[in-house]
Amino acid sequence: MIETIVIVAIVTACALYWVRRLVPASQGMFWRGSADMLRAVHAPRALRDRAAQRARQGSKPPSGCGACTKCGDGGGCH
Repeated sequence: MIETIVIVAIVTACALYWVRRLVPASQGMFWRGSADMLRAVHAPRALRDRAAQRARQGSKPPSGCGACTKCGDGGGCH
């Protein structure tokens, strides 16, 4: 039983990691849902605020190529 729980937790963590890497737009949706859920269960204000902040960050259009800030400037990241 415990092995099943551990395996499910590992697979879920890996799936969330890859969804975040492959579909960055899904982050905003995930954090908005998390913020709504935390508000519904009356979680501490710090957690709710952090989730809401992450939701706002996830909705911004990406700049550059991923973490690259000088994409294409004389070589840049590529």
